[in-house]
Amino acid sequence: MRQKHTLVVAAATAALVAGGVVTMSPAVASPVPASSTVTADSTAGCQLGNGVKHIISLVFDNVHFARDNPNVPSDLEQMPHLMDFLTQYGTIFSNVHTPLIAHTADDSLSIYSGLYGDRHGQPLTNTYKTYNPDGTTDPATSFAYWTSPVVDTAAHPAAGHDTTPTMTYSATVPATGHGQSAPAPWVPFTRAGCSVGDFSTANMVLENTTQDIATVFGPNSAEAAQLAADPDPFKDPEVADFIGVGVHCAQNDPVCDNSAHAVPDALPSEPGGYQGYKALFGAKYVAPVLGAGSPDVSHNGYAVTNAAGNLVDESGAQINGAFLSNHPGFPGFSPSASQSLAYIADMQEAGIPVTYGYISDIHEKKAWNPTACTTASATASGRAVGPGDACYVSNAAAYDLAFQQFFERLQADGITPQNTVFEISAEENDQFSGANTGRAQTPTPAGCDGVTVACHYAQGQVGELQAGLTGLLSTTASASAKFDLEPQGASVYVHGQPAADDPTTRQLERDTAAMTADNPFSGATGEHIVKYEAGAVEQRILHMQTNDPKRMPTFTMFPVPDYYFSTTGANVNVNSSFAWNHGYYSPNIDVTWAAFAGKGVTVGGVDGPLPAQSNEANDPNSTHTVPQASTRGTWVEEVDLRPTLLHLAALSDDYTGDGSAIAAALADTPSAIADVGDLKALYQQINSSVGAFATDTLIAESRALASGSVSDDSTFATTEAALADLADHRDKVAGQMKTVIAAAAAGIEPSHGSLTSLAAQATALLRQAANLTR
Repeated sequence: MRQKHTLVVAAATAALVAGGVVTMSPAVASPVPASSTVTADSTAGCQLGNGVKHIISLVFDNVHFARDNPNVPSDLEQMPHLMDFLTQYGTIFSNVHTPLIAHTADDSLSIYSGLYGDRHGQPLTNTYKTYNPDGTTDPATSFAYWTSPVVDTAAHPAAGHDTTPTMTYSATVPATGHGQSAPAPWVPFTRAGCSVGDFSTANMVLENTTQDIATVFGPNSAEAAQLAADPDPFKDPEVADFIGVGVHCAQNDPVCDNSAHAVPDALPSEPGGYQGYKALFGAKYVAPVLGAGSPDVSHNGYAVTNAAGNLVDESGAQINGAFLSNHPGFPGFSPSASQSLAYIADMQEAGIPVTYGYISDIHEKKAWNPTACTTASATASGRAVGPGDACYVSNAAAYDLAFQQFFERLQADGITPQNTVFEISAEENDQFSGANTGRAQTPTPAGCDGVTVACHYAQGQVGELQAGLTGLLSTTASASAKFDLEPQGASVYVHGQPAADDPTTRQLERDTAAMTADNPFSGATGEHIVKYEAGAVEQRILHMQTNDPKRMPTFTMFPVPDYYFSTTGANVNVNSSFAWNHGYYSPNIDVTWAAFAGKGVTVGGVDGPLPAQSNEANDPNSTHTVPQASTRGTWVEEVDLRPTLLHLAALSDDYTGDGSAIAAALADTPSAIADVGDLKALYQQINSSVGAFATDTLIAESRALASGSVSDDSTFATTEAALADLADHRDKVAGQMKTVIAAAAAGIEPSHGSLTSLAAQATALLRQAANLTR
């Protein structure tokens, strides 16, 4: 199995390198005809609109359209079959903005739901903390099934720990209510008669054995009994069998109706109700629907199973559970393109017309790739590599080959841009922490591009700057402060859950703002390593305040993107295991890309900056704000992706989301949507987590939190009062704007008076926020 995959990677790498720079131009894909059809019967009841018969949604982890080094072609440039498909049949938007905190769970859930984290419940990804009755905190994972309660991951969870829904939902902003899970993304599709398949997608599948098996199968189920009987502390067999794969079935779909293992698809708080639906969870139960159990199954010449009757990836390698040998099942939440795309094609061929998949990044040494890395510290799988490293380039080549095979397979199935909507995006755009052009240290040889000449990185040239807060604060007034840290964006939970103006909290905010270190990558000495801070009110403005007060941090730090905070270890050291930093406020992280292609989509090429025009390629030290770096192309929010996808399929949600359809993605833009274009642009700037309003208030807040003393904290008090007033006004105006924009999506033309009034109020808000920074 490994040998087959190895040969594919080696062949793809050789082809890319042999072609030199020429291969970096977009390859011309073979025409994708509309002829031929999928033979599965269960698609017959699927009633999507606008001629759409299939939907394929893929989310990458940290795969970049933008260049990280100006000399090295970007990730997507090194996948010419994918890039060419998207520009030939649709539009790549390269000015897409993440929510805060920018990381896998929050970004993915915002893409899937069209809601910011304050409304879907998970803004502090990928893990967070919840306060206990005694004022301490327990850790929790953001990755849990859609209806699971908080998954407390402490070895011994505290008595009385938080049990609210993981996906705690608020219909309003600021967040209110309690006890309801966010509306589920698959519902509009299953109500339209279209089953939805998921592979490795955040929270639409079972994510963990701790809680999700009991939530979905029941605490007394056979699956729960298997889990309890397994002596493996990591529960690898149960992960392989039950986690990571799912099908949410339309009513009367034989995919579920013919399986003894289907369970009720329970969504007790779904708007409009949701009864009589079933679902399958886990490769153990989904794989047989796709052909597993029968040897040597193929579709149109493409292998589905091997001689043993087990599902295979696109190279023919059996898809096994992670860390297991010859145990078929889910390979884990870092799947390769070959694994994810094979599963998606299998599902489509089995008559599941709406599919969601997730694909891992290429910025590390992969266990399946034997290429010798040219990053000295990348000595084991999972270790970070720099742009242009030989492993990085060969990883991209393997992914490109996987997409070439995927599109050819879909073509043979009759799943084409003439009847399918493709939505492909990357949920974050991590900043590279290491040697780079424009920094104090650079890779060698000078001008390396990775494709014709591999980039080499010596020891210490790649790695996040691990900063130990305990040591950094040891000589300050906060040396004895008791707090816990959630390091994804560096959120601080002060013990006792004190008020925002508590003296201990205020001193800790001052002392963390004052921390300094020398940055070997940028060459800066004595730089303040916390770039921004957000207290309670600013966290609300940034959509980080849910309706569950137990999970609200006291304040959040946004470091210089080279740094990653912990509570232990040296004050600052280079951690070469990780080098792609996420979660922070920076255009090198918060500006990513997304693409739509296929039926009903504008063929627009690239909308926004080209790869070489990216911020990191020209500003590796992240000196710009997000609005300053976002002046080219259509401003898109990740929450805009869902309403665009639904609009293309003539569907809608039963709730008002935080985004709206991207007019530039629609081949036929209704006049009402066009009429609110200017209003939407203002709405984004006042409501985005990284727009002008959020940026200016964050700058003002950071200054206020760093100010004052025990005897005089007047600047803080004045700023917080102003921010609270602005937050109230922003939420009111943004809510009214959402109503008008949603009505336009339904074909209701806005009145001139409402457009004028709301535009004036939004403009005033932006001006008032800017004034706070002066």
